[in-house]
Amino acid sequence: MRLLTYMSPGFPESLFELLGKIVDAEVHFDTTMSGPAPGDDPFADGAADLGWICSTSFVDLATRTDDPTIQLAGVAWVPDDPDTNGQPIYFGDIVTPAGSDIDSFEHLAGKRVGCNDPVSLSGYHSMRLAMRDRGLDEETFTELVFTGGHHASLDMVLAGDVDAAVIDSVVRTSRARTEKAVADLRVIERLGPWPVQPLVARADFPAEQLAEVRRLLLEAGDRADVRAELQAASLAGLVEVGPDHYAAIQQAMATPT
Repeated sequence: MRLLTYMSPGFPESLFELLGKIVDAEVHFDTTMSGPAPGDDPFADGAADLGWICSTSFVDLATRTDDPTIQLAGVAWVPDDPDTNGQPIYFGDIVTPAGSDIDSFEHLAGKRVGCNDPVSLSGYHSMRLAMRDRGLDEETFTELVFTGGHHASLDMVLAGDVDAAVIDSVVRTSRARTEKAVADLRVIERLGPWPVQPLVARADFPAEQLAEVRRLLLEAGDRADVRAELQAASLAGLVEVGPDHYAAIQQAMATPT
């Protein structure tokens, strides 16, 4: 069994290696994007049995054809963040340097804003959807700069290479807990909340085997070693989720710009 994750380096590789060991899966990492690029489908060609992917990639693969190649595995994490109220949701945090004169979304006009990659929900689409919902033109309102990762976006804000960045709230929280420079960045707005990144399985993954994977992961949340890995990633636990949890993403992505 092969587990492909697109969540590192934003989330620690050791977390996925441990979860992979628990379900007896060989873990592979794709660090280039937050999920399969449009037109790419590792679940259709057998390259992956399970995958941790961005919500936008899940919606893309689930709606690309009338015969989807993936299904939800039914497991998601809960961020260690009081604003989530213990739910498997997160935010796109817009950060600026503490001394910046940018103190609102509107003040991003004409500025350079670091974004993760074109697939990322928290690091790109949340910003794009926020502009759409406020009647702003994505092409002219601000300059979106793809950095290739949330950590790279944070580094560019700290270096002054961009004026602001939109960051996965879990990644930002985790790094802020260990780096004062990141903790000192100002969060001018939290975009969302949005459902967290889902674990998916190829569509023809045996139902009994998938149920066992789900059981093992949900029960693993009580293990000390798993709790330690989750805590290190600023996560509070693993919970069961269904398709309805991702309906908001599907609706948002289907709405014309």
